[in-house]
Amino acid sequence: MRSRQQSHINRSRGTEHTSEKLVTDSEAALHDTRSVIGRKWNPVIIYYLLMESQLGFSDLKSRIDGISSKMLSESLSTLEEEGLVTRQVLNDDPVRVRYELTERGTDLEGIISEMVRWGTGNQGGN
Repeated sequence: MRSRQQSHINRSRGTEHTSEKLVTDSEAALHDTRSVIGRKWNPVIIYYLLMESQLGFSDLKSRIDGISSKMLSESLSTLEEEGLVTRQVLNDDPVRVRYELTERGTDLEGIISEMVRWGTGNQGGN
């Protein structure tokens, strides 16, 4: 990727401004993506919601090894604020909540799949 980005940058060096803008836009895009999927639990939460469409809080908690209720709640709130997850309160007794990815959230499927693929082939630093 680096060589492709570098060659793209070199081809666009008609002016210094064009080159700087390309790097700035690319870097900004990477930072935006990292801010969402770079948080410890977000990719895992997104993964399970991609796999099962809708899940309740306790369903997510039971699937995600090592996450505390507080961290799951904070992560879901952040994902909701980012427009990636919707929260639906069901009128059950007791009240139940379901989480589902938005269209923007499902757009992360390719990235999450690649993370799983890469991680599967590179576990333990192999």
